Amino acid sequence: MENTVYICGPSHIHEEYTDLIKYELNNKILFNNCVLNGIRGLPNWSNIIMDSFSLNAKSNLVWIVSDYKFNNFDYPTIFKMQSSADLFLNVVGHPGNVDRAFMAPHHITVLGNHTLKVIDYIIDKFPHIKLLFWCLYKRTKVNTNSSYPNHLWYDSIKEKYRSHMIDIDDFTTPAEFSTLIRDDGAHPNKNGYILMDKMICATFGKK
Repeated sequence: MENTVYICGPSHIHEEYTDLIKYELNNKILFNNCVLNGIRGLPNWSNIIMDSFSLNAKSNLVWIVSDYKFNNFDYPTIFKMQSSADLFLNVVGHPGNVDRAFMAPHHITVLGNHTLKVIDYIIDKFPHIKLLFWCLYKRTKVNTNSSYPNHLWYDSIKEKYRSHMIDIDDFTTPAEFSTLIRDDGAHPNKNGYILMDKMICATFGKK
């Protein structure tokens, strides 16, 4: 396994947002020896996720799992897929890809449960992968009134994937986390990126 850490995720690590730490990235102060592949609005069932991890399988892998709602207008297709073994769609995602018509608890339940199937499959294919539920921490730890089904909350997910998670609770608290993001989408501010880098370093023994 190479020393490189390949990180795939949504806009949180897209250059539009990491521009905030351009100096630190260019001078290897943050995310040294890391490859950041941020795709705005990346849905958890995008085939890009599987393909990109396959191409970088020899690296240390980190998946910043997106909010269950990204590309929620895929719900009708995802619902039909529940009776098959299909997991991925040929979709990319884009900014603002959340449709208010598919925000009800039963929509989130189907999309969230499908995400869990995808995660299980990814872990089976890449047993060394680490999962970072940055969005979910904001949705269900910082926001204690989340309407998400309880089995899809951060603490429940942590119980399910403890051995594969980079646990944000080990590094901060919900109150502090709320000071490390710049908007309701949980995009990190500079201190948020510093925390994210700290978690990566601690996970992979990097300095």
